[in-house]
Amino acid sequence: MIRILLVLIVLLIDRSTLLALENGQEVSKEGRPAPNGKNEVPPVIDPDASPALSFEITPRLSVGAKIEINFLRRINRDLDRAEEDDRIDTEASLDLAAQLILTKDILFFVDLDFSDERLFRDGEGQAERETKGQFDRLYLLWERFFSPSLDLQVGRQRFNDAREWLYDEELDAVRLFYTQAPFDLELSASTNLLDPEGPEEKIRNYVLYGTYQFGRKEKISVYVVAQRDPTDEERNPNFVGLLWRGKAIEDQKYWLEIASLSGREDSTRLSGYAFDFAWTSEFDLPLEPSVTIGYAFGSGDPEPEDGVDRNFRQTGLQDNEAKFNGVRKFKYYGELFDPELSNMRIRTLGFGIIPFEKFSFDVVFHSYSLVYSGVELRDTGIREDPSGTSKNLGKEVDLIVGFKMTPEMLLEVSTAAFVPGKAFPGAGNAYSGEVTIRVSF
Repeated sequence: MIRILLVLIVLLIDRSTLLALENGQEVSKEGRPAPNGKNEVPPVIDPDASPALSFEITPRLSVGAKIEINFLRRINRDLDRAEEDDRIDTEASLDLAAQLILTKDILFFVDLDFSDERLFRDGEGQAERETKGQFDRLYLLWERFFSPSLDLQVGRQRFNDAREWLYDEELDAVRLFYTQAPFDLELSASTNLLDPEGPEEKIRNYVLYGTYQFGRKEKISVYVVAQRDPTDEERNPNFVGLLWRGKAIEDQKYWLEIASLSGREDSTRLSGYAFDFAWTSEFDLPLEPSVTIGYAFGSGDPEPEDGVDRNFRQTGLQDNEAKFNGVRKFKYYGELFDPELSNMRIRTLGFGIIPFEKFSFDVVFHSYSLVYSGVELRDTGIREDPSGTSKNLGKEVDLIVGFKMTPEMLLEVSTAAFVPGKAFPGAGNAYSGEVTIRVSF
């Protein structure tokens, strides 16, 4: 363990009401901050939020901009010490956003992102480079759409649930929001029309998501997600789930998410389930320490040849990112291994401190095991499949730092080490380190 921590340190050294996520507000939907009082914890750094609209050109037109620089180094993701598999990814991006108020209830919003990405592989002298521009947001929002409680949003917009367990994706959609305290209801149909890169991105998503808030700090959400593949009529996964989030107990926060999977994929019937539970305890001590424990389970398939696939899988739109008690979100299943919750058990233990406002430091440990031994992983951050001889996939330790240095400048640093288990005989450790700087204007 000491050796792993040393490697992580080496990696560290080596290398205006719309979408106000950067300033710490919780957003119920794009276009309107959710009603909430003063934050009791540092504001959350959301890397996917649009730039704050800092400049008012006219009373109806506001604009904003954000620059982001990202450096990511990954080492030995194929778990093979004999082969070079190290890579460095760099990205510089400029994000421009504008809001035009058309009428008292109707506004137009656009967010255009320009990026320059470069990939360096060990053993190769020349970098791979991609420069592109794309719309992250391009929508019309009609508030009080024929009713004070109803809003309509049409166009490219961001879909993200509280834990990004279902989705965190920019999709082209028609979306209705109904808000009548203490209830919120969302109904949408979405896909990728502007820039699909493959058949997977053309899947149609139909979502019904309802939330009931009781008391000041408890929320229960229920949802149905139906996916349809226009290129394959026999592919139609359906998700039904429940999410309970709360912090009614002083200095305690918790979540429980339960979901089932049904439908068909070709000639196979889908029948899986999953749950994810975590609890964070905060302590009224110097540095505001906190401890988080978590357990996640995604069902596996004991009989692969019986015509029923009991492996749970997520929607394919998920990011699995949230925060525990600190400033920034991170991948709560592991910054490096980062698995999809399918045929897997994940045990998590996290420790965090807040040395001063808008700065947090987290150390998070994960342990991974298969529900049923197999030779494939559905989706992970490593490039090797298990041997099928053991359920023990391995362990990971992550170090995560978030620091809002000024109201306009954010710094994120993370490192990770994955230690393979017996499911990868003879495998070597994998490592990653990432630094991101964001500047808003």
